[in-house]
Amino acid sequence: MYRSSSRFVVRGAKLPAALLLLLGVGSASGACGSPPEDQPAPLEGPSLVSGTSFERYGLLVIPRDGGVAEFRSIESPSTVRWTGRLSLGGVTAAHSLGPAVVLRRERQLSLYTTSPVEAETPLPDAPADARWIPSPAGGAFVSGDRILAVTLASTADVTADGAVHWAAPAAGDRVVALVEGADGPELAVWEAGESQPAATRAVGTRGPVALAGWGRTIVTASGDGRGLTEWSVPDLEPAEGAEIGGAPSALAISPSQHRVFAASVDRTGFTVIDRYDWREVGSSRLETPLESLRPGMTGDRLVAWDGSNAWSARAGEAWLDAVPGQWRADLPLALPGGAVLVSAESGLGLVRPDGGVAAVEGPADAWWVPFRWGRRLPVASAAVVPEDTLGDAEEALDALADSVPPGPRIGLLTVGRVGTLSDGGPEPVDELPGGFYVVAHSSRQAAELGPMRELLDGSGYSTHLLRRVDEAGDLWHRLLVGPYETRLAAEGAAVELQRERGIDAWVHEEGDQTMRRSP
Repeated sequence: MYRSSSRFVVRGAKLPAALLLLLGVGSASGACGSPPEDQPAPLEGPSLVSGTSFERYGLLVIPRDGGVAEFRSIESPSTVRWTGRLSLGGVTAAHSLGPAVVLRRERQLSLYTTSPVEAETPLPDAPADARWIPSPAGGAFVSGDRILAVTLASTADVTADGAVHWAAPAAGDRVVALVEGADGPELAVWEAGESQPAATRAVGTRGPVALAGWGRTIVTASGDGRGLTEWSVPDLEPAEGAEIGGAPSALAISPSQHRVFAASVDRTGFTVIDRYDWREVGSSRLETPLESLRPGMTGDRLVAWDGSNAWSARAGEAWLDAVPGQWRADLPLALPGGAVLVSAESGLGLVRPDGGVAAVEGPADAWWVPFRWGRRLPVASAAVVPEDTLGDAEEALDALADSVPPGPRIGLLTVGRVGTLSDGGPEPVDELPGGFYVVAHSSRQAAELGPMRELLDGSGYSTHLLRRVDEAGDLWHRLLVGPYETRLAAEGAAVELQRERGIDAWVHEEGDQTMRRSP
């Protein structure tokens, strides 16, 4: 059964359009689309986190016992960049959705946003015993046979036909789950607003499961229990997979969606798999099996839990380093540059790659969640504002004067620059003739699309570079193939690009300006 919240309008569970505009729904922090041979190495490190500027990302500190939130530097967690005005009250859990946070107070849920206006928006209640399952597209509260899927744009309340092992919101406002069916475990997909699954598929695993491909694929254990299989959404057709030397015990997806991290009960440590050609690109070693994997904000480092101790490793390196402190829902957390934020009896600490530990000033009992600020970010007043952004900064400061707390340490910096194409490269356009196009890749930097465009041009495809501003006001560049006279022809081209080149393409109809999926 699929129930929509009556608190929102449009498809039953949509957030107000004004709030979606503030949140910047539709933008993504990484680009995906083609196998390694068709593009540079997957984005990692600060370039993946920021896209155009490192300053937009940090840690949102939510007090558990009530108070105001703080936005802290991702590079120096002791540095406070912004302090909220809204008293949040006691919070039993906080879950990051990128530019927003789901706050939980027992059964009561709300969506907390910070910019341009600080606000809390009520969400449907969750079962008291529901557990939170994070995913790249949002997350889901699961209890028994009930699923409450939450994204920046909507919520969906689904009742399955059996106990739910795992669930997540997927692309196209769908809900996907691993359910204990009458004949054993099965994957299920619900279309938006539907009470019965549109597709089910019997599988030989009860977990772990991970959502990948920006909500368009599911990764599970393979049928023989020795590797991984990827399933398409919504059709649940099996695709490629990889051997990992044993039954998987934990799965995680890198922020760029290019890598799968898989731990096995039969192979200590974890394996790093390239999701495009399903080859092993690295592995770690540890004497005990791992129960949980948590990628960092950049994907170049992750932390792991073996049931008793926490560990940290650079993705693909052989050895793991012991991480002091306790394991909890938000910490330890791998930060850019190789540092790990940990919570110990003595308070918060930052474990450096060389093993040294620096104390972090801040409430150890608060929730520390990764967070992406909106279009403009409050920074220390001593920060240097580039001349080419000074006008925007002054204009934004006037516009947001009522929504940021006063004080000499609050300034404003407009972040993000658009890259330029290499000499002699084709310039992007703002309009294209009407028709159906296949979006092969999307990036904030036009130059990043050049190599793939050359490859597609050389294969006989008609390509175009299109500029588009998303709901958050951020500029994106899209590499399109076409146009095609019918949607069916465009979908056929998208399937061809996926099958022959490993490009996760989707269809866009130019003329009505409706994107079929986000960048």
